[in-house]
Amino acid sequence: MNNNLYAKKIQKHRRLKYGAFAVGLTAAGIALVVIINAVFSALAGKFLWYIDMTKEQVYGITQQSVDLLDDYQGTKEFSISIVFCQYEDQLVSDYTLNLVHNIAKQYEEKFDFVQVEYVDIINHPEAVNAYLTTTVSNPKTTSVYIVKNDLTNPNEEKKQSKIFSIESFYTFDSDSGSVYAFNGEYRITAAILQLVGDNPIAYFVTGHGETVDGTVMWSLFEDAGYDVRKIDLSKEDPDDAAKVMVINCPKFDYLGADDEVNEIKKIDNFLSSFGGLMVFSDAECGPLPELDELLSEWGIAFGQAKVIDYDNSLSVDGTELIADYASEGAGSQLTSALRELESLPKTIVKNAKPVSLLYEDRTVGSSVRTTAAVLTTSPDKTAHATALGGGSLPEGISESGVYNLMAVSVDYRYISNEPHYSYVLAAGTASFADDKYIGGRQYGNRDVIFSIMKNFSRKTVPLDLNFKVFEDESLTISRAEANRWTVICTALPTAVVLIIGAVVYTRRRYL
Repeated sequence: MNNNLYAKKIQKHRRLKYGAFAVGLTAAGIALVVIINAVFSALAGKFLWYIDMTKEQVYGITQQSVDLLDDYQGTKEFSISIVFCQYEDQLVSDYTLNLVHNIAKQYEEKFDFVQVEYVDIINHPEAVNAYLTTTVSNPKTTSVYIVKNDLTNPNEEKKQSKIFSIESFYTFDSDSGSVYAFNGEYRITAAILQLVGDNPIAYFVTGHGETVDGTVMWSLFEDAGYDVRKIDLSKEDPDDAAKVMVINCPKFDYLGADDEVNEIKKIDNFLSSFGGLMVFSDAECGPLPELDELLSEWGIAFGQAKVIDYDNSLSVDGTELIADYASEGAGSQLTSALRELESLPKTIVKNAKPVSLLYEDRTVGSSVRTTAAVLTTSPDKTAHATALGGGSLPEGISESGVYNLMAVSVDYRYISNEPHYSYVLAAGTASFADDKYIGGRQYGNRDVIFSIMKNFSRKTVPLDLNFKVFEDESLTISRAEANRWTVICTALPTAVVLIIGAVVYTRRRYL
């Protein structure tokens, strides 16, 4: 009896011993998981161990940016600093700032010439005094500087830079005012290219009542990497580095051959040097004989009429026209990317007057000029035109039909067996780049403008980088990928638990 009792005590003692061991092992396992999770989270934050599985790649750097900036890897001439105006621990506590900070850290990780820096402008406002910017805005704690450091002159007192408000990294819906999308990648890549590249010049002509200051069109050119400037042709000559000249709804005519200064001749010489001219003029802008004569030489004429289409318009008065994309001719190349989409975005032409093509092809000296429509009214012929100021319609414009709303004339010639191009684009609207049509992604106006810039400048600029729409932030993986991730996320922890359990069971059974 005593032996049996003693044996039972020994067995009970062993059970308590191994039970305690099992409990301790389980607790240790849980503690280990918690520690690993904390360590991994810290390392993930430091070394950016993230997988962006959103379709729009909201949180990551896309291949387009890599292609645009990869040539600068290993440069010894400059470096780029992305400078935040408060310290890192303060940034991570604010979602909007942390999203910008996170993608900046990815640029630092991806490109060896980029580094992220932090300054405290509350206690040290002088820390940003060395940065030359293109804005008069005073920095805030939420401001972000992108700075070019000249490595060939490390003691430079002033540095080229651009300052951005936190709002500029986001796109806001033009109707509700709510945050619509994230601009981080586009904004940073464009700023770097502007600071380090040999940027083409885009002129906005002034002196004739043109709309220039504060326009969205100006901002679009800046974002696309252009060096944007004003020019008064009565006093200045275009720079040889200029690629684009914009005339936005002039109210007064240009000086011509009978005047002391010939502005039209300067524009003509600019085009002869393979520049591009963009002219926007709506139904409120009257005839301008000198400018109209220049356009006619390029096979384009504005009709002094207003186009209305009640069936294909956003507004009840029929003036916010939903344009149709030309599918033939040189103009179709400017919208080819849009036309390849499964669902065509609407491009809006407001308060439009028709644009006539005076010829299709013509030889001018050693050049060949070709004209073509870019945007038209509906092919259903639901649009009609009314004469401006009463009276009859101008010659060549019928009461109803299909009207050209935007047209392009391309002049090309061969020099040393290489083609060289000049462009003239005429749009029968001055509202094409209104914030309503550019601010969101529901319209194609922004893409049309960027495509025109790309063709006119023939230079690498970040026009293919779209802002990342938060509404498309959901995971967009295939069913097979989803099943694979499900198996990994469920089977792996289960397997670990089973292995630990088997080890514990074996040791309890045989020890």
